[in-house]
Amino acid sequence: MKWLLSFLVLSSTAQVFADDSRAAILTAPDPRYFVFFLIPLGVLLLWSGRRIRTAAEFYASGRDNGGIRNGLAITGDYLSAASFLGIAGMIALSGYHGLLYAVGFFAGWPLILVLFAERLRRLGRFTLTDILAVRLQRSAVARVAMAASVPVVVLYLAAQLVAAGHLAAYLFSLPYIGSVVVIGIMTALLGIAGGLLFSTRAQVVKAVVMLLTTLLLVIMGLLQADVEITTLFASDHKQQPLLLATSALQEQGALSQLSLGVALLFGTAGLPHVLTRFFSVADPRRARMSVFYATGFIGGFYLLTFVVGYAALRLLDLHPEMNISVANNGGNLVALQLALGVGGPILTGLLAAVLFVVLISVMTALLLSGASAISHDWYAVTVNPGRSYYKQRFIHSSSVVGLILFATLVAILMRGQNVAYIVGLAFAIAASVSFPLLTLALYWKGLTTRGAVIGGGLSLFVVLLCIVFGPAIWVDGFGFSEPIFAWSNPALLSVTIGFVAIVYFSLSDRSELGANERQQEFSQLD
Repeated sequence: MKWLLSFLVLSSTAQVFADDSRAAILTAPDPRYFVFFLIPLGVLLLWSGRRIRTAAEFYASGRDNGGIRNGLAITGDYLSAASFLGIAGMIALSGYHGLLYAVGFFAGWPLILVLFAERLRRLGRFTLTDILAVRLQRSAVARVAMAASVPVVVLYLAAQLVAAGHLAAYLFSLPYIGSVVVIGIMTALLGIAGGLLFSTRAQVVKAVVMLLTTLLLVIMGLLQADVEITTLFASDHKQQPLLLATSALQEQGALSQLSLGVALLFGTAGLPHVLTRFFSVADPRRARMSVFYATGFIGGFYLLTFVVGYAALRLLDLHPEMNISVANNGGNLVALQLALGVGGPILTGLLAAVLFVVLISVMTALLLSGASAISHDWYAVTVNPGRSYYKQRFIHSSSVVGLILFATLVAILMRGQNVAYIVGLAFAIAASVSFPLLTLALYWKGLTTRGAVIGGGLSLFVVLLCIVFGPAIWVDGFGFSEPIFAWSNPALLSVTIGFVAIVYFSLSDRSELGANERQQEFSQLD
């Protein structure tokens, strides 16, 4: 594996980084290539995702999927263009520091495979609320599950919008804010129309296209290999101070790095749009195989992303005048600049079109999962138990608009942040609330409704407070000189509080309801 990794990195830093490629690298590609590739990709994705007839197909894409197909669907849900652009940019911005994101985003999958895949499928539910309601009082846990899902969806959406905004500004020289607003409106219309991009087939197509395009970007470098591996890893980003443009990307201490690792490791299991994929298969064995295949696909993707990031770092070393332009957008465009240097405007147009389609698809899936948490898990259960179709549909559409509006405001506020970092904050929230609730609901008989609601609510409050007063928002967003909470990611603190609080308030629950919940059998999970 080491020699293969070295060979890929060596080959991807090609002769294109010589001085004669300087002009091509520093200019934007012809947007006509982007449009040329965008139209057939969009038609293909819409065609592949057009059939949704039942609730099972809407929420879980049916249950007739095999392990490989569902594994590709999970990969399609998980591989956002924002994480690809963000990780490549993060590595280019800060070298090995960015590797933690690439490793962390991948590392959560073996954990899911071991702890959750089979048990979740046995329950046969669609959402976190459905899972908790097997043992707990549904109306109460629906509120905390919804409250936990909404900020995850908003931050994840904001990361995609930041990437899409910079992408549109780069291709068409449009204002960033205008690009974000227009793309947000377009995504909201897709979500209101019924979420045609959420089917398994569409996610499979998206995963295959994304993997092949990233592989093509690396192969184009393989054809022109002309740099020693020692030269590549001798690159020293610390000699380029303009790269570290935001305080959130500054090198952190060991505890902050550990906190980021906790968020990325545990947050995967709490992502609402990924969680539903465990129910898209017919039996637990297929669920287990789905995660197995997804782990391989996702691991291969992040290996390629690692190559792209270091190739871009090499590019920046040879062209230090690019630092300002790269730093101003959080490093989110270095993969496109690499594609322009390696394959010219055609490869850049193809990559940009694939990334844009993937961004829209991921945002649509996120909007559906977030709106479903509000309309299906909360409104239809706690506010309107009669489940009036028209009222629930109105709440669903209103939720789509509200989520995209909030995400657009966050994307404008965080326009200079690296999108992988923003996604990391979403993982921190999922790790702090959804992961403890999910773990304890599946493995601890002592969990009660009181513990889930109070403990989950407390951990959500802590993680949101730390994010607001942390470097990304308090310093880079609001302009204060120093953050109140110093860590760039608060998961180590908030996850600990989440587990401790849920266990404490469950053990201290002396109510009759709590006693009955502790006596329930685990028959559905064994």
